Amino acid sequence: MRRRWAAGLLSLALAFGCGSSPNASIKKHLLRGVAQIRTTRDKTKLHAELGRTLASLRRDRASTAAGRRAKSLAIEGFESTRKGVRSLLDFEENDSGNVAAATRDAMRADRFLERGANRLRAAGSLLGVRLGRLGGR
Repeated sequence: MRRRWAAGLLSLALAFGCGSSPNASIKKHLLRGVAQIRTTRDKTKLHAELGRTLASLRRDRASTAAGRRAKSLAIEGFESTRKGVRSLLDFEENDSGNVAAATRDAMRADRFLERGANRLRAAGSLLGVRLGRLGGR
């Protein structure tokens, strides 16, 4: 009898809010990606880590309209940041001695990194998280 009562109470508790909050998975992946941007110094490693974070974020399901918008903004932000990191890698790997190509890659990196930071801050705002500066932006 006590086991049934305990099982019933546990299922009631889970049904009425002791579970995870709406959009928790999206928020978790957003914060993980932001932590990667802030802490990873190796650009090749960061590019790969952001790819994995993007894959996880794309699998997430949003439970509210704000969550769907935050997911969309986070995906755009990580994609832009990834393009910026790729441009920085191109700058380091391919542009020695070629001033025009170096300038192009640097401007492209700056544009994509700024756009990515803005999208990620907007996504965080929709999820109730203040992100602040990301990678100097």
